[in-house]
Amino acid sequence: MREELELVRTTLLAAGEPESASLVTAALAGDDAQMRAFLVSNELWGGSGSIANQAEARVSRDILRCDIAAALADLGESQTRAGVTHLRTAGWVEIFRSWTRDGI
Repeated sequence: MREELELVRTTLLAAGEPESASLVTAALAGDDAQMRAFLVSNELWGGSGSIANQAEARVSRDILRCDIAAALADLGESQTRAGVTHLRTAGWVEIFRSWTRDGI
């Protein structure tokens, strides 16, 4: 999941989201337990103010938002396969995938 998380970080930086990217950077710099804690955190997958929520709220509906949503969906699917999820991970993945399906 480090590879998927790195893509999320890179995409956030490209979208001008340095605060969110710094949270991901810190998780990537930590050991496996620290990264796992971040992967199931409210900071990543929670509601208002989370990185997932910011993909919807802050970034305009353009290619960068689509890139962030795709990167988060890929990460969430990897987390699901590994059994390392937040209670909102599946819901966010479905939202992000539906944007792609619906051309939003």
